[in-house]
Amino acid sequence: MKIRVVVDRIEGELAVLEVEGKGWVEWPVKFLPRGTREGSILDAEFILNREAELRQRAKVSKLQQELLDRTKKSTPGK
Repeated sequence: MKIRVVVDRIEGELAVLEVEGKGWVEWPVKFLPRGTREGSILDAEFILNREAELRQRAKVSKLQQELLDRTKKSTPGK
């Protein structure tokens, strides 16, 4: 999905972006293209990354299991 944003203003390290006339978002300037300034129009695209999502879910699941195992070991009588 592509969206169009207008850089309304830049306040220090944050840019205030108007999102297609539907609302406002503060975004770190360091993640905007070089040369972006007040009044710039940017096209942004959000793409699902299923592979990264699966890796992250596996990582969280592994951490949850490690915590559960630790809790079982430290619980008296178990």
